[in-house]
Amino acid sequence: MKILRMLKTIVTARGLEILLLDKEVATFNNISLGIVTAIKKELSQDKIWMVVDNLEQKNIIPIEQIACVAKKVILLGDLPVFNLTSNRDLRISSG
Repeated sequence: MKILRMLKTIVTARGLEILLLDKEVATFNNISLGIVTAIKKELSQDKIWMVVDNLEQKNIIPIEQIACVAKKVILLGDLPVFNLTSNRDLRISSG
């Protein structure tokens, strides 16, 4: 069963790459957080994140925070903006 779960995560991550790459990410208040530059996955934990680049500062956001996707990726309204840029746990290295 673990292999099936990992396969599901791989397929989901690939679909999200097609859907989300190069889209702008914004809050419900239309505050821009940057552009989706990559999709990261952790197969052992069944987790997927989108990497958002805002002027060379990269942050990761769990896909569970997505409210809707159209021309932009809109995040849920209860996500504080400062957590994306000030929380060290959400940052990734630029390498």
